[in-house]
Amino acid sequence: MIHLNVWLTLPDSQRIQVGELGVTDPDIRHGGKLEGAFRYAPEYLIHPQAFALDPVHLPLLPQEFPAQRPEAGVHAVFEDSLPDAWGRRVMVRRYNLARPQQRVPYLLQQIGANALGALAYADAGASPVTDQITSVSDLNAIVEAALRFDAGQTTQTDDLALLFQACSSPGGARPKALVRDTGREWIAKFPSLRDTFALVPLEAASMQLAHSAGILVPETRLVQAGIRPVLLVERFDISPAAGRYHMLSLQTLLGAEGYYYAGYHDIADALRLWSYHPADDLLKLFRLMVFNIALGNTDDHLKNFSMLRDERGWHFAPAYDLTPNWTGNAEHQLSFGASSFPPDRATVLGTAKAFGLSAKRAAMIIDAVVAAAKSWKRMFKRFEVPVSDVERLQGDILQRLSRLQA
Repeated sequence: MIHLNVWLTLPDSQRIQVGELGVTDPDIRHGGKLEGAFRYAPEYLIHPQAFALDPVHLPLLPQEFPAQRPEAGVHAVFEDSLPDAWGRRVMVRRYNLARPQQRVPYLLQQIGANALGALAYADAGASPVTDQITSVSDLNAIVEAALRFDAGQTTQTDDLALLFQACSSPGGARPKALVRDTGREWIAKFPSLRDTFALVPLEAASMQLAHSAGILVPETRLVQAGIRPVLLVERFDISPAAGRYHMLSLQTLLGAEGYYYAGYHDIADALRLWSYHPADDLLKLFRLMVFNIALGNTDDHLKNFSMLRDERGWHFAPAYDLTPNWTGNAEHQLSFGASSFPPDRATVLGTAKAFGLSAKRAAMIIDAVVAAAKSWKRMFKRFEVPVSDVERLQGDILQRLSRLQA
């Protein structure tokens, strides 16, 4: 059985213990099912800055909360601390984890204080361990080591050490690392050998295009690591006092498991219920939805939307992971009312009420986003997206923009 203490770094940089996780060993008679539970620490419950880590599934109460997630064994808010496929592969290699130890509780045991967000994990009686953040000056070596790792090639010991230090914690399915530059911390996003598009400059251009459309995005920089482009995305989970903001994915908040069917209206409902400034956050969500439609960001699944907890309460996090429809998906991950296919202007206007907007205000936002998105080709050229990629994306983007215009 695994017992882990869960710690929380507050925005003022104070770290406090919030509770304890317990997870049974896998039940081989029932397909390796895991049973786990979480309980808040009594000291945390009376702390003046205490809040519920998940206001829906883990309210701030003095009781044991069974996870009821037999595959993971822990509540989804804790699994939010872990990277997705690529980062988990790095962790498995770093800690030489056998198959039974490649599951969520064991990965949390290893990630310590190196996760994105405010949570950290440690065995009972121990303190969470924090790796030293790698300097941006090491990017060239990190990227080349990551490419060799991605190819399944044997890497040198020094390469592995650098890769493990930088790449074990960022979320997402693609290669990335945490780096520090000029006193600020960034997520560095790399190319992959499997890329069929130049996704790094493509994402850089898309994030800047979103900013020009009035969408709140973290600061980004496109840099070169040797011959490879790398996108630096400033971390928005770090407070000005070098503390942390707790992050909660909308997938966790909405309790969406496995194959789910959800829409932008479901996110709107959650913001209306939990945001300390719902009108502002609903406006941000509507604008982001329109941008995703216009550009063709069909990778708009619930993990790509988050909430942050600061001193005032919960609020919608900046937008991230924005790219056009390079996979050729006909449908978005999230629906727009009754359908997840790209909607026309009338359909989008019909959703305005769910975001607390009048039809007139919604029309103004659509027009502003479309006007900004029309410069997509110029923005892609600025960030040196290959002409061949622009040509492959052009038909889909132009069709989407035409459907949104008055």
